[in-house]
Amino acid sequence: MSKALLVDVGGTNIRYAIANNLDEDISDINKSSFNEKNFENLLQKLIKDNNIDTLIISIAGPKINNSITMTNRNYTFNSDKIKSKFNLQKCIILNDWEAIAHSFNFISKDIRYIKKGSKFNDTKLFLGPGTGLGAALSIGNQIVLPTEIGNTTNSNSYLHKNYDIELDKNSVLENLVSGSALSSIYESKTSLKISSEEVFKKFNSKDDAAIKVIDGFIKSLAETLSDLALTFLPGDEILLAGSLMRSLLPIINADDFTEAFIGNKNGIHKELLEKISIGVIMKEKTPLYGNFNLFKNLN
Repeated sequence: MSKALLVDVGGTNIRYAIANNLDEDISDINKSSFNEKNFENLLQKLIKDNNIDTLIISIAGPKINNSITMTNRNYTFNSDKIKSKFNLQKCIILNDWEAIAHSFNFISKDIRYIKKGSKFNDTKLFLGPGTGLGAALSIGNQIVLPTEIGNTTNSNSYLHKNYDIELDKNSVLENLVSGSALSSIYESKTSLKISSEEVFKKFNSKDDAAIKVIDGFIKSLAETLSDLALTFLPGDEILLAGSLMRSLLPIINADDFTEAFIGNKNGIHKELLEKISIGVIMKEKTPLYGNFNLFKNLN
């Protein structure tokens, strides 16, 4: 029986669980702070104490060959080095959104739809505005392609109008569509530096600046998804993940969102966008479930 250590590494915390190839679900998910100096000591203890032969780690950062350097820390994971150091049979590292795209078998019953369409191919787009903006594609729930969409710049010239602000020309997409964007744009309007959660609270208390920021964010998200839909043709569906999306869902007007998503498209392109479903994943800890699904497929 193969046993795996499943790890999801964030900028502040890590989550991990032990699984074997006969398990049907993950149990006993643990959380601890991420400490670069002690991380390998934690791995060593977990691998030794649980007789682990497979390690699967999801990390926020682009994967180049067999390495991922975290986007918000100067720390690099190399799967070949980790495999050798801990004498593992397998060590797999994934971009965090690559992992989320692998999670579909475990999240498919926990989706609430903003817009329903009709499937016309096997491609899904997974996207989530968190600290940054992450996205990945899956084809037939098997082939997964991570992206670095959040660091692109082409959309900024028109999205900033939704907030009635001017941005530095070098700003990237996640400066307009992310949890961090909610905070920074609110600050630019009010000179108050508050968290995205606090922006939500002010929105609920009818604060004018917060209303402008949240409304601008929702429209910017819909328009971003429209461009990505025409780029990647996710004819299966678009799935949005993360705590920010779960918080936004109750205040999204589905008709307004759909109108912004379709925009001024006509003819076949309008028909194409009308066919694409858009849903929000309600299940938490999706990267770990993606790691688990990948482990199950390996076995």
